[in-house]
Amino acid sequence: MSKKEEIKKFLEDLNKSDAGKKMLEEANNPIVEVPKVSESDLISQVKEKTSKKKKYQRWWEKTFNKKKFKKPSKVAIVYLRNNGNADLMQVETRNGFFNVNGKIYHEDRDCVYTISKDKIPLLIIREWDLIPLGTKKWDDESMREKFAELEQHVLKGIRAAELVRTGGGLDGKFTIKQMILWGLVILVGIVILVNYV
Repeated sequence: MSKKEEIKKFLEDLNKSDAGKKMLEEANNPIVEVPKVSESDLISQVKEKTSKKKKYQRWWEKTFNKKKFKKPSKVAIVYLRNNGNADLMQVETRNGFFNVNGKIYHEDRDCVYTISKDKIPLLIIREWDLIPLGTKKWDDESMREKFAELEQHVLKGIRAAELVRTGGGLDGKFTIKQMILWGLVILVGIVILVNYV
C-alpha cells in the first residue's frame, strides 16, 4: 500500500464513524460565539484598569522596587567535558544552593560571572576537577604567589644566617677579599687626610 491509499482508507473510515463525521463538521464549520457586553460594562472595566495603573507610588517605592532587586532562582552552567565539548545547562537553586554531578555549589561563592540584564549567575566547571573557575580558584593562585614570595624571603634569611655562622659575617675571620677592600678604604682615607691637613 502506498501512502495515498493509506490516507484514502483512513478518511473513509473516519467518514463512516459518527464521531469522525462530527469532528469533520466542527473542523469545517467552527462555531464562534461573541459574548454580548453592554457599553456601561465596557466603560466600567476600562476605568478599573486605568485606576489600577495610576496607583500612587512614593519616590522610594519607585526607586527601590522589590522586582528590581529580586534574585533569579536559576543558574547557568558551562560544563567543560574531557572530550572537548561544552555543555550548557540551566539549574534551579534552593536557598542559593544547587547540585552538579553530585557536588554542591552556592551561587554567591562559586558563581563569578553573570549573564544579561537579568544578572543570572554563571558557573564554569571542568569535568576533570569540578572546581569552578572563579574567585576561589583565583584567591588560591594569588595565595600561592604570596607564599612563594614569603618562602623566597625566608630562604634568603636562612642563607644569610648560614653565612654569619660560617664566618662570612663581622664576628668571624676576614677573607682575602675583605682584607683587600678594607685596606683600600684605609689607604684612600689616609690620602684624603694628608692632602687636606
